[in-house]
Amino acid sequence: MPETSPAAPRALACPKCRSRLLPEQFAGTPTTCPGCRSELHGAIFPAFWQTSRIQLRSERAEEGEAACFFHPEKKAAVACERCGRFVCTLCAVDLHGRSLCASCLGQGLGSGKIPDLVNSRFLWSQLALALGFLPLIVSVGILPALPFTGAAAIFVAIYGWKKPGSLVQGPRRWAAVLGLICGIAQLVVFAAFGLFLWNAAS
Repeated sequence: MPETSPAAPRALACPKCRSRLLPEQFAGTPTTCPGCRSELHGAIFPAFWQTSRIQLRSERAEEGEAACFFHPEKKAAVACERCGRFVCTLCAVDLHGRSLCASCLGQGLGSGKIPDLVNSRFLWSQLALALGFLPLIVSVGILPALPFTGAAAIFVAIYGWKKPGSLVQGPRRWAAVLGLICGIAQLVVFAAFGLFLWNAAS
C-alpha cells in the first residue's frame, strides 16, 4: 500500500523508492511506479487529495446584533424555547425540532420536565402485577389484607394503563392486565372465604 510522503502530506510516495505518485493512478487497478517500476496496488479515499469545501464563517456578534447569553462575543442564532435566552450555534441543542440551551438541557435531564430527556420511569404495570400476584401466593397468611391489596392492584392497573411504559421494553400492558385479573381474584378469594365462614357459623 502506498505511503504518505512526509514532505507533502497530501502526496503519495512509492514505499520502495519514495518517488512521487498521483492519487489518480490508483483507480482500482494495479499501477507501476515511475521510478523503480514496481507494481503497486492501492485504493485511495477520495477525500485524501481533495481540499476541504467547508467555509468557516465568523459568528462574532456585531454591534446591534443579538449576542449569545453564554458567549457574549458570539452572534445569537436561536432563542431557547424553554427559557427564552438567545444562544449561538455552539450552545443551541436541537431536540426533536425544539431549540434548547445547554442549561435547560441539563436541568431537564432526569427531572421529568422535558419528556424526551427522561432516563427512568416508574413501572405501574409491574406494581400492579406485584400487588395482584404476590398476595395470592401467601393468601393464607394475609387473608384479611386481600381486599386492600386486591383493590390496590385493580386501581394501579387502571391508573397506570395510559402512563408511559419502560424506556426499553415499552408499556408491557400484559403485566397490568395480569395484575388486574389477580386483584379481582383476591377479592373473589376473600369473598369466598368470608361466605364459607358465614355458612360455618350458621
